[in-house]
Amino acid sequence: MSDTTSPEVSPESQVAALEQRLDQEVGRFKQLIEVATTLNSTVHLDELLGKIMASATDLVNAETSSLLLADEQTEDLTFAVVDGDVATVLTDQKVPAGQGVAGWALEHREPVVVDDPASDDRFYQGVDTGSGFVTRSLMAIPLMVKDRPVGVLEMINKVGDGGFTPLDVEIGKALASFAAVAIDNASMYAKLTDAVITARLSYRL
Repeated sequence: MSDTTSPEVSPESQVAALEQRLDQEVGRFKQLIEVATTLNSTVHLDELLGKIMASATDLVNAETSSLLLADEQTEDLTFAVVDGDVATVLTDQKVPAGQGVAGWALEHREPVVVDDPASDDRFYQGVDTGSGFVTRSLMAIPLMVKDRPVGVLEMINKVGDGGFTPLDVEIGKALASFAAVAIDNASMYAKLTDAVITARLSYRL
């Protein structure tokens, strides 16, 4: 009878694997710091949203991502930026407050990871049905400035084996914190710019 036991892993191999994993995790946090610096230096909202999207997808090794902005009064969500082929289907679509995984995350003010969206009552199947996209895993992080809702950051389909990890959640929360403040600042900058232009036009008239 053949021996089917797995070969033992040497201590040296275990140490090497741990060192590699540590290097990867340190690299991700360094990248997060670089992203935070970039976001803080960007005041134009459209450009900022695009950078947040690219960073979210890359930092947690996701297939795609989306960013929804919240109405501060009603907490209804609107897809502001969507990465990938589903952009034409989802951009500007609205999600009523509390609906879908994103709505749940914002309503409860906490991140949520869904490893099997098809069996989760919170998941809105219409998105996949209308676009042909298949959501295999999903992480939603609320964007908040103090107690004010800004939006929700969604990372979709973890690349590779397994779903989103606790470290992915922590990195997502850190990115969401930076992003929320940056979006809030960019929105205030835009409002101030519009007010200055309006005042100048009124003065000329």
